[in-house]
Amino acid sequence: MIKGKPWIVIVITLMLLTVHLTSSAQTVHAAGEETHIAATLFVLKNESEVSNAKIHWAPVQGATAYELYRSENDEPYQLLQTLTGTTMDDYDLNIGSSYKYQVKSYGGTSLLTSAVSPEYTPYSLPENLTTFDNTTQSTLMLPNELKVGDTYYRFNFVQKSSGGFGEMIQQTSTDDITYGNDKVVLSYTDHPDLANSKFEGINILYHAPTNKFVFWAHYENSTDYTLARVSVASATPGEDFTFHKSFRPEGNQSRDISIFKDDDDSAYLISTANNNSDTILYKLTSDWLDVDHQVSVIYQNQHRELPKMIKKDDIYYLFSSQAAGWYPSIPLYSSATSIDGDWSELRTIGNTSTFSAQSGSVMRVKPDTGNNVVMVAYRWMFGWAGTQNGTTEERLLPVWFSDGYAFYDYFDQVLYNTSDDVVVPVQNGKLLSQGKPATAQTATGTNPASYANDGNYQTEWVGTGSSWPHWWKVDLGSVQQLNNVQISWWMQKGSEGFYKYKIETSTDNVNWTVALDRTNNTSYGFTSDTLSSINARYVRINMQNVALHNNPNNWYTPRLWEVKVFGSDTN
Repeated sequence: MIKGKPWIVIVITLMLLTVHLTSSAQTVHAAGEETHIAATLFVLKNESEVSNAKIHWAPVQGATAYELYRSENDEPYQLLQTLTGTTMDDYDLNIGSSYKYQVKSYGGTSLLTSAVSPEYTPYSLPENLTTFDNTTQSTLMLPNELKVGDTYYRFNFVQKSSGGFGEMIQQTSTDDITYGNDKVVLSYTDHPDLANSKFEGINILYHAPTNKFVFWAHYENSTDYTLARVSVASATPGEDFTFHKSFRPEGNQSRDISIFKDDDDSAYLISTANNNSDTILYKLTSDWLDVDHQVSVIYQNQHRELPKMIKKDDIYYLFSSQAAGWYPSIPLYSSATSIDGDWSELRTIGNTSTFSAQSGSVMRVKPDTGNNVVMVAYRWMFGWAGTQNGTTEERLLPVWFSDGYAFYDYFDQVLYNTSDDVVVPVQNGKLLSQGKPATAQTATGTNPASYANDGNYQTEWVGTGSSWPHWWKVDLGSVQQLNNVQISWWMQKGSEGFYKYKIETSTDNVNWTVALDRTNNTSYGFTSDTLSSINARYVRINMQNVALHNNPNNWYTPRLWEVKVFGSDTN
């Protein structure tokens, strides 16, 4: 299966990753015995001050509660709240002040560990920002890094009418806006390996010492996935490419790949092997045209795909998706202080479906020198059974870091400016539901209703039996104006399902109104619904049914990972 946009022409301007293959189940590693904490500043919709913080910390094994503290302008830390989850929003911070956060984890009354965040300074919303909308088909517009002299280069890949690679067409520009001067720089007739081939996971980089564009890609024949090779080609900018070879690095299978360039201009091939069971790191030769040696097997028997590495604050982070075909999957990452050293255990990040996407490219918004990092997660909807949306979309997830740990969350909109290195998440109201009293039609003793609004994407409410419809509800404490409801749905890998549901509201817990009917939902794993002019105290998720893509019958047990209700106080 080709994981990329289902187009005849694919435009390459940056290092791109495209292909995934189905593999076996992924085990998510347990929480560690330490924690780290970080935050991202965000703006509330229709406001002008970036004066709110979304704080995340790493879960601690055996912790039963967390205390979150805040220090303003280096004053003593003040307790904000005691929680059982691993995230909290802090609102209405003062422009001009600086803030740090501290988290303490407890097992009963025993202090297990604590951590302090970096410092954050709220600011007024800048002008001239571009909007990335996670609810529609948006594209992150980054500067083209393939610039040599005064010329920008990009490459289109055209298939043959019979399928498989046909031509690579070079286009040039002087302003990174208008491209033209089409020229075929590589053809299926140029090398025997290209006659019946296909490329996936395409990476094109500029190697300044030799003045060459270097091309790496996952290589297969045009009809199946039996070869499991990499391929390499190169060209002087503006001239034809020379296809060098296709091969298995060190004799190993190679499927999903990416190329990572380090600060010293050394480059590395990251490749999945053994039917995506393992992830192997190779160092390239100094000219980047071949594999010099195998550095390490980073993951063994972990079934990860789409590996993408970034270096932040002298620490290496490797993000990947679960081997799950086209469907949303569990995102994990690990980190290392040395690229050839030991890597941490795989750690959870975000929610259990990458917010209805797959872990994808992670990059700086301002190339090379930028401090702000984003995850561009891919939604391969053209490959989802049961949906009419035959497209590929992206979800932009700002990433924040703390000494080897990484965090991201979902926002409907993200504002950015590549030249000024600005990233501003936009949230549609304050989070009203976290920690509020929750009940459900049924609940198991070990997975109560409160798990679905505790601020932890990794804990879940589980109903009893498999009776449908089934409801879960939260009491917000008073009548609030509701703007947005985000739901992280439970899924079974290999039997993913669309949840058919209604969002119901009430002011008295007796009379209920259907605020939104989503019985036509075709989004796997996560939904974000905008509500309009609704005032309510109680919010009920009424789950009508689930449509499984490979089974005519719904055998799911009603369950939810997390429900978030956003809005504002009407008082």
